[in-house]
Amino acid sequence: MAPSSGFPDRVKAWPLAKATTQGIVDPHQQYWYLTVGHTLTAFLASAGYGHEDQVNFLYHFAQMVIPYLGVSPISGLPRWKSFMTDNHTPIELSWDFHTGTEQPTIRYSIEPVGLNAGTPEDPDNDRASVDFKQSLTQAFPNIDSTLFNHFQAVFSSRRSAKSSPERHSSTMFWAFDLKKGEIMNKVYFFPGAVAYTTDQSELAVISHAIRSAPGWRSQNLGCFETFVDYVNQHSDLRRTNFQAVRDTMSLGGRVACPSPDFEEGMHKLRQLWNALLGTANVTDDTSLPYKGHRTAGVLYNVEFRRHKEMPNVKIYIPVRHYAKDDQHIARTLTAFLCDEANQQQDCRNARACEKHYMECLRNTFGFEALAGSLGLHTYIGCSIQPGGKLRVVSYVNPNPACGV
Repeated sequence: MAPSSGFPDRVKAWPLAKATTQGIVDPHQQYWYLTVGHTLTAFLASAGYGHEDQVNFLYHFAQMVIPYLGVSPISGLPRWKSFMTDNHTPIELSWDFHTGTEQPTIRYSIEPVGLNAGTPEDPDNDRASVDFKQSLTQAFPNIDSTLFNHFQAVFSSRRSAKSSPERHSSTMFWAFDLKKGEIMNKVYFFPGAVAYTTDQSELAVISHAIRSAPGWRSQNLGCFETFVDYVNQHSDLRRTNFQAVRDTMSLGGRVACPSPDFEEGMHKLRQLWNALLGTANVTDDTSLPYKGHRTAGVLYNVEFRRHKEMPNVKIYIPVRHYAKDDQHIARTLTAFLCDEANQQQDCRNARACEKHYMECLRNTFGFEALAGSLGLHTYIGCSIQPGGKLRVVSYVNPNPACGV
């Protein structure tokens, strides 16, 4: 395979020498470096990261990540059907705006994928996760993997994905928050397969995993974060009206709904929801148009912390399926953030952020990829912060034009 033939026009100007200088000679790795690496570089620069951080984070991506993204989609070889994105791209970038008045944080999540994943040699993609974790611990020998090993053992299950209610083969995602001078690692497990094979609820499986964790009663366990791919998948996933959003964000009324912070946050969330999805003139009990895709619906993230009475709920607004187009999403999102910053009397950062975010998307993906099409933005994540502020995160498929 010729390394540059078939690459999108947007990366042809990025010299192949940038890949070869990193010692990347594998054609699959070259593809991921020249496409996703190019986008990651643009995000870091546009978000205001310093040169040293940009170099270090891109080096980490090139050395640690691209060997575990599987075959190139232009290679013609069988691809692993990763659940990370709708077109099976095994990596997703995110731009964390926070509440709009501070420097954004760039993050990305991956599913480690082997070159033979999904083939008779490696039908369940078992090898990549083991190799990736080993590579990570070798690079960062001070990482304490005790809890990881525990949860991996609890959530691992050899089963047929077709028989699982999750209807996909992915079992584990890794995430990297790129903060100034450091990379924070996170792991997400899917509990559905174990729940299905052991005839338990997902909540029971998660509860057992936490209670059986070494040292869970001590002060050293830290933060448990559970990525909920909608626990009540069969009944609640299709509840797409805003009343259902309010019910979930308040944990069925368990959050003190009359509190000013919660009500202010929900008001802002409703404004952003309406602007993104075009629902300004509908009632709270009106559902979004029906979409039959398996990822259609509303997703939530529930974060549990020790010594905190109530968990924090984050909603993922499903713009991938319900918004007008990616240009509308980007404009709406950044306009909302600038309005928020104006109210906080600190709009300088937000105005710069708006300009840089829009310019970054247009320069990286092209105007045509934004106007009149969907697929670049996957979700817009929102959570209510102290003072009723709304933390906003944009999730982006770095390879939206790649076929399914």
